[in-house]
Amino acid sequence: MIRLFDEQMNEIDLSKYSLRGLSFKPSSLPPDHNTDKVPGRSGAIRNGVDLGSRKCEADFILEGTNFNTHSLLRSNLFDLFDPTRPFYVVQEEQVGKRWFVVVSSEWTPERITPSVSKFTVPLETYDLPYAESINTSLTPQRFDKPWWQLGMGLIAEDTPYTFNTSSFRVHNPGNVIIEPFYCEMEITIQAVCTSYIELINESTGDKWRYDGELTSSDTIRLGFKAKKNNLSIYRSTNREIITLIPGWNNFKVNGASSIQNITFAFRFYYKG
Repeated sequence: MIRLFDEQMNEIDLSKYSLRGLSFKPSSLPPDHNTDKVPGRSGAIRNGVDLGSRKCEADFILEGTNFNTHSLLRSNLFDLFDPTRPFYVVQEEQVGKRWFVVVSSEWTPERITPSVSKFTVPLETYDLPYAESINTSLTPQRFDKPWWQLGMGLIAEDTPYTFNTSSFRVHNPGNVIIEPFYCEMEITIQAVCTSYIELINESTGDKWRYDGELTSSDTIRLGFKAKKNNLSIYRSTNREIITLIPGWNNFKVNGASSIQNITFAFRFYYKG
């Protein structure tokens, strides 16, 4: 079974459309290999691989009460599955993950009785080709909280995401590297420094540096760009970013005389 949600994660009541979501079938990751061919050389020179939009299918059944009501309900479906509006799909068997998708091509309900149709809606991922966690890192990771499930990489060990020391580690339960250029992640820094502060992910070699002063009343928000008290400080940084690999990431902070808190807020991303 599947459930549909709009972009604000408001659930779409499928019963209003006399509709039941049967299954959701994502394809494997779609590779786009970048290669060069050299005359006289066998094979191809591989320069890397990108991932394109991921093809998916969603199966539904439409149950009217008679021939005429079925036709009216079918008309409503063309508004529900408007290809100009992306939406989220959540599988009942994986309730902690959501897929952001859009209708990718035409579809036609196939009537199996005068009042019942089955049909498949062709979809593709709207942005990233990954599933993402509905919850974020700041949601307590307990199974009595909604939207958590097995198979999300959660571990029994305590995994805090707010710190006030100069060395700590951050756990990324997903199996995709978190890159703030396209993933949802914000690092909040409240610390005191006189001339600079550095945040270093020793597990990846990423180093972000701000050359300037911070007081206890200042707040830095770091994503793919940095702001201090909601004003850009991009020119005063080394213009680098912080990424998170799957699993543990070991961090070190340099230059701060005191740290009030450093908070990592992000979603977890999955290849399936």
